[in-house]
Amino acid sequence: MVDKASSGSERLGRLIDRLAEYVQNAPGGELLEDARQEGRDPAKTTMRVKGLLLRAVKNHQQGKLMRAEEEYQREVAAMKARPINLPPTPEQRRTLLSTLFSQQPQLKAAFTFQNRGFSELTDQDVENHLHKLALLGILDEMQLWEDDE
Repeated sequence: MVDKASSGSERLGRLIDRLAEYVQNAPGGELLEDARQEGRDPAKTTMRVKGLLLRAVKNHQQGKLMRAEEEYQREVAAMKARPINLPPTPEQRRTLLSTLFSQQPQLKAAFTFQNRGFSELTDQDVENHLHKLALLGILDEMQLWEDDE
């Protein structure tokens, strides 16, 4: 089946090449006269062909965009499906986040504390930040707590 598709594609390619060669070598006036004799308006044909080519380019570009979007959605789904193991108590989670920020201070700037100090973060804020860091894989090497469960 691949051979038939391949040979069909090759034949179509040869036909298009020959047509392009004819158009390239034919005098412009002759092509316009041929089109008019066939009852075609060259200006409308030009607009139609331009539109066809623009749609083909746009479809090709959007195909790449769609594939990128699908890949992004797969990555997000994989991240969400990843099991996250955080310390069991709020105090242990706060200690883990504090330790992480002291070991990697550049990460602290990545989180917006909305004009609050670290000590003013709620337990839920701490858990949310740890959850984000775990999704990014930053906590993979930081198992600083005993897993009693």
